[in-house]
Parts: sequence; C-alpha cells; structure tokens
Amino acid sequence: MTSTFQDRTGSIAGQTAIKAPVAVATTANVTLSGEQTIDGVLTAESRILVKDQTTTTENGIYDTSSGAWTRALDFDGSRDAVKGCIVGITGGTVASNKTYRLTSSNPVVFGTSA
Repeated sequence: MTSTFQDRTGSIAGQTAIKAPVAVATTANVTLSGEQTIDGVLTAESRILVKDQTTTTENGIYDTSSGAWTRALDFDGSRDAVKGCIVGITGGTVASNKTYRLTSSNPVVFGTSA
C-alpha cells in the first residue's frame, strides 16, 4: 500500500485517498439541488456521489439539501481530489456496495476537469 499523508484540513494526499462513504451514487444526470430520489434512495441532507452528469465537470461528492447542493468539504479542492481517490457506496439498488475510483489526471481542477 502506498503511504499517504494527511494535511491539516483532514484531506488525504498521495497516490490513493480513501474518502468517507456516500449514501448513494447517481445513475443518470440529476439536478444539483433539492432533495430527490436517487437509485431508490430519498436524499435528506445526504452525502452522495454524482458521477453521471452530462456536464462532467459537475461530477464529484456532494452534500444534498433542499436548496443548491454543495461539494463535500473533503472533495472540494485540488488537494482533496487526486487521481486514484476511492469512495464506497452504502445504499441504492444499482451501486450499493460498489467502490468508485477517480480516474481524472492530476491536478484535478474543479469546474474544469472531467
């Protein structure tokens, strides 16, 4: 296993970073606001993996809310998202118990990188 180092904000930097699991992962393009049912799970201020956006720069880990969703604090900057990051999915019917790996090249630039 590759050594990793934790920075002062709690993010893990290195060749592999394991992110806290998410409640569900998208299976199609979604609106990034409002609570909704995704893969059979009703979100309620949930942490989710958005991975199927038509505009791929919108993909990532989000915290849902009744208003606009925000990127999760551990996945909102280039030090948080590095090629090789993995996240586990805990719920849903399609993606439950699966793990997803970030394959974008470093550096990941939010709003620019696919």
